[in-house]
Amino acid sequence: MKSRFDDFTPRSPFYWLSGVLAVGIFLVGLFAMLAPATGSIMFGMPAATDDALPWIRLAGVRDIALGLVLFATIALKEGRTTGLLILLIIVVPIADVMTVFLRTGVSYHILIHGGAIVYMAALGTLLLRRR
Repeated sequence: MKSRFDDFTPRSPFYWLSGVLAVGIFLVGLFAMLAPATGSIMFGMPAATDDALPWIRLAGVRDIALGLVLFATIALKEGRTTGLLILLIIVVPIADVMTVFLRTGVSYHILIHGGAIVYMAALGTLLLRRR
């Protein structure tokens, strides 16, 4: 008997958990594009000069693109593909943790980026293990 966890449709919690991730990544990118100075503070590495702002916008473009790719696989109801992409994309928050740590040391921003790693690892693994 199929459970709601077996399919990847709006009836499945995995569908919505993936959607939350895609929306989150997209919104973080949009925020970095529209308000890069504030975005850099929220990221955990305040921009020291205006010369850094274009780099923050580039990171925003990266996040927008990743969010859109996830939206596409979710819209196509490709659960296993979404899971694989999430596990591949996990390199982004891993690099974010390392970058913030090397720049500012231990801070609550590390927990935020680290939380993303845990969420993505769990969700991606669960999506790949589905029947």
